[in-house]
Amino acid sequence: MANTIQIKRSSTAAAVPTSGQLAVGELAVNLTDRKLFSKNGSGTVFQLGGGATGAGQDDVFYENSRTVTANYTISTNKSAMSTGPITINDGITVTIPSGGRWVVI
Repeated sequence: MANTIQIKRSSTAAAVPTSGQLAVGELAVNLTDRKLFSKNGSGTVFQLGGGATGAGQDDVFYENSRTVTANYTISTNKSAMSTGPITINDGITVTIPSGGRWVVI
């Protein structure tokens, strides 16, 4: 028997949960916009991953941070890309598996 886990969700375009609607670390998804949100310990609601989308739900822009602050391993059989410049903090390692690539443009 499979278990079903559901998180807070909305199908209303551009709807973003308020701080009062989420507990710290709780997740909410906007199914229409394909965006995932959470709330931090300061009470700020933020979007997890993704980027802006254009008209008709076209994925036009992808935004990335420019500083790597935690160790990261690219998944096996995957490659990654970033727009730079990219800074890797002291003591932080980015691991690229055999056959994978990380391209910074």
